[in-house]
Amino acid sequence: MRYVIILTFSLACLSTCFADPLSTNSSAPATEKVFMARMNKLWKDFNSDSSTNREKTFFEGGRALQADYPNEINGYQIMMCAIEDCTNQIQARAWAEELIDSPAPERFKLWYRGFLYRLDSQGKPVTIRFTAVDGREVDLSKLRGKVVLVDFWGTHCGPCVAELPRVKTAYEKFHDQGFEVIGISCDTDKKELEDYVQQHGIPWPQYFDGHQQSDNKFTVAFGIDGIPHMFILDTNGCLRFDDVRAKGAKTNFEDKIKSLLDEQ
Repeated sequence: MRYVIILTFSLACLSTCFADPLSTNSSAPATEKVFMARMNKLWKDFNSDSSTNREKTFFEGGRALQADYPNEINGYQIMMCAIEDCTNQIQARAWAEELIDSPAPERFKLWYRGFLYRLDSQGKPVTIRFTAVDGREVDLSKLRGKVVLVDFWGTHCGPCVAELPRVKTAYEKFHDQGFEVIGISCDTDKKELEDYVQQHGIPWPQYFDGHQQSDNKFTVAFGIDGIPHMFILDTNGCLRFDDVRAKGAKTNFEDKIKSLLDEQ
């Protein structure tokens, strides 16, 4: 539950982690309580709402929050999550384009652009190239003919670690049939990552640039708003399944992999 984690973090670290470093927040305690209460209600309603207007209501709530508290950035976060969760791609695109033209901080605009890039990559070849922490050269263009899962994760991310056993099982089951995995680590300590990979016998290559998810080269490029996040490429290197989860009874994780392998 990626968004619940973001809610807990933002409420706990409101004044230090999510305050815009360029702003001078002089909110009185009473005003701050109102702000936090509104934000809390938006998240609570979003996570309990099952209506078809769920994302629209959440986005509009974030927009109103941002308008009323322009020196905070939580409204932009809420709108970002609404865009990510929206199943209507036309609506999601319109919201992202609206925010690119808004006064949003540049780091959010980078995410909105990355989201649009990922949206536009559906059914098209994806470019990722790097030298892994173990020295292996990774280039998706050289993995054509393989089904590739790209896993955005981190060793300190509980949900990411919880999904690893199923990813590893799928790797062992389908690797000989042409299935590969590449990891995009959002860790900040290289040795911790290397030790974790070795201790848990993770055989696939890992990207590392020392930046957490909000500043990682590839999470920014693809507009990944939270981890874990995985997508699967077909044998032509095209993005076919986005925001895949390995854990959960209804994920059909291995079915997605097998369907692409069967296309060969």
